[in-house]
Amino acid sequence: MDREQEEMQFLGIFGIYREACKIIITWRRIFSKITLALILPLSFIFLAHVEATDLLHSKVVHDKMERHLTPAGSARFNKLTDVISEDRTLYWLFKVAYLTFYLVLSLLPTSAVV
Repeated sequence: MDREQEEMQFLGIFGIYREACKIIITWRRIFSKITLALILPLSFIFLAHVEATDLLHSKVVHDKMERHLTPAGSARFNKLTDVISEDRTLYWLFKVAYLTFYLVLSLLPTSAVV
């Protein structure tokens, strides 16, 4: 940052973007390493999460439809109820693990840049 605090204080929105671009261009090598090491894997984790969540959610919906068509009180109905409970538990455990992992990994690039 080549400017003093007094000069930075009166920058508008475009001035802020201009200064940010100057910093990124000046430190291009370190920013590309941060991107490759921290941000790119985070993107792949997010995409994998979307696919896995969709798979688990569709399984729960399918089992619910089957249970809806099965007569109540039968052995199959009880088994489907247990399977739905297990699938929901797995779904929410996956969500909690993902959110924890994503939070930790998203803080790393932020702290590396700052």
